Amino acid sequence: MFITNNLILSLTVKITINNIEKIVKTAFILFVLFFAGSTFAQKYVQVWGDEFNTPGLPDSTKWNYEIGKVRNSELQYYTSKRLENARVEDSVLILEARKEQYKGANYTSASIISKGIGDWEYGKIEIRAKVPAGKGTWPALWMLPTYNEYGGWPLSGEIDIMEYIGVEPQSLWYTAHFKGNGNSNHKSSGSGAVNTIQNPFNQYITFTLIWTPEKLEWYANGIKYHEYKKPADDYRVWPFNKKFYLILNLAYGGSWGGMNGVNDALLPHRFLIDYVRVYQLQKTEGPFSLTISPTNGGQIEVTPQMNTYPENTKVTVTALPDSGYVFQAWKNHSGANPFSFIIRKNTVLTPLLKKKSELISNGTFEAGFQPWQFYVNNAEITSYTAKTEDGRFITNITKSPGTNWKLGFQELGISLKKGKYKLTFDAFATQPNTLLLTLAKNYPNWSSFVSKYVSITTKNRSYEVVFTMPTNDNNTRLFFGIGKFTGTFSIDNISFSQINEPATNSSIDWQNSSRGFTVFPNPNKGVFFVKPLEANTENGSELKIYNSIGEIIYEQNHIQQKNKIDIHSPSGIYFVRLISGKKSSAKKIIVAKKEHF
Repeated sequence: MFITNNLILSLTVKITINNIEKIVKTAFILFVLFFAGSTFAQKYVQVWGDEFNTPGLPDSTKWNYEIGKVRNSELQYYTSKRLENARVEDSVLILEARKEQYKGANYTSASIISKGIGDWEYGKIEIRAKVPAGKGTWPALWMLPTYNEYGGWPLSGEIDIMEYIGVEPQSLWYTAHFKGNGNSNHKSSGSGAVNTIQNPFNQYITFTLIWTPEKLEWYANGIKYHEYKKPADDYRVWPFNKKFYLILNLAYGGSWGGMNGVNDALLPHRFLIDYVRVYQLQKTEGPFSLTISPTNGGQIEVTPQMNTYPENTKVTVTALPDSGYVFQAWKNHSGANPFSFIIRKNTVLTPLLKKKSELISNGTFEAGFQPWQFYVNNAEITSYTAKTEDGRFITNITKSPGTNWKLGFQELGISLKKGKYKLTFDAFATQPNTLLLTLAKNYPNWSSFVSKYVSITTKNRSYEVVFTMPTNDNNTRLFFGIGKFTGTFSIDNISFSQINEPATNSSIDWQNSSRGFTVFPNPNKGVFFVKPLEANTENGSELKIYNSIGEIIYEQNHIQQKNKIDIHSPSGIYFVRLISGKKSSAKKIIVAKKEHF
């Protein structure tokens, strides 16, 4: 067949054009699919919330309580599980501040928190609420870090979704708090200009926080009022890359809310909250995975049991504790058991189980650092890093504050009865020093009930300390003071439990022996020196001090040389006992606080 050059050219052009059209169409389809997927990945889905539909106390599977006079010189005592201060009525949560005598305070109110059972990193938080009017009111919807991984306030940050003070009735405040650069101890980014929402105390307002890795945005009724963009990858200006939990509270008076006094004539005040809804980004299209983290002390039942789950599938998980264990929570998700939820994203659930006799929640650090809190008295004179690794808590201290209590970690809100308690743990330090152990108030004035000191060596070993709690207290903190250490301090397997059979006086050898050690001066003012006569160079000696009724008030391990002891105890008769290997001896000492003996 004969084909002209023109025909060949024409066919070539047509084929080329057809190929280009196919390429363009294919590219367009891929472009649409890519951005459709990208748009889908940005979809917010609800992962937690409370509509307050059940009358009575707030849902205990979602909310805990702050207790006592907590902060800011506020006038109220925050109560726990008390309908007068926190209740659900007509599908609304009511936080009520009242004028009444209660545990030494003249006012009561409530502060509920989601810590441990509602914690998130990034997302959209939406809360519909109505603030109370009146001079002295200080309602707030806000967030604090779950673990304080950068240190105590303000190092680990604070996000105020909304604050209001009745003394400035037309302003609603939206603020982020952080340490700040340089020598600053506290910086904030906030907006409290007069709102376009007039008389906010007369209406419900929907407050929204949108929190991403790059910025925080605050909205009220859909209008954006403030924004804080991440200035740098520096925790001092952006500590908002960790888990935070919610706080809903109504304060009365205090350093800000009461700066111009209070008006008791308007009490009681009520802070009304219609709902709380938490959303996070659905980063992948379904079906979704459900992963249950391994746990000790029980089995987990999942219904329905599937390899993957279509979006909006209702899933129920049930923890079945072994004998001697109890369920605590699904870490950061819920305190309910069984726990039912709608799966809308890939989900990881960590069940927390503990022994029935155990008074702390995570002494093996299997759940990371939760619920322990790190404490730093002065960040300017302290430098450290802290982490959990292979089931141990490890702190590397490069600049020590030099005082036990100025750096440490603690578990808060432990309910204790008067009696004896046993604390055990494994620990070592690269540079030996003294560890402070304290049972103290978790509320102002934060004072200790009892303190003990333990000498930590370079060898990982087990320690046992017995405390005598002098009174009942439902809001105690167990504090480990490591402010004297430099280098690495490592601890694991912490256990704290009540001793059901207290030791009796008959088990103690009160013989006043001159062998084993010397005590000087004696009498003294509560400060004296103990010197073993025969040093046990391998394991050291164990020192215990008892009061006149046989209670241990002080303990210290690894006594090897002259040791200065300060028991901070009132005047009276005490017994010092030193145990070195199989040898044991005791001496009576007299503590007299006055100048003459």
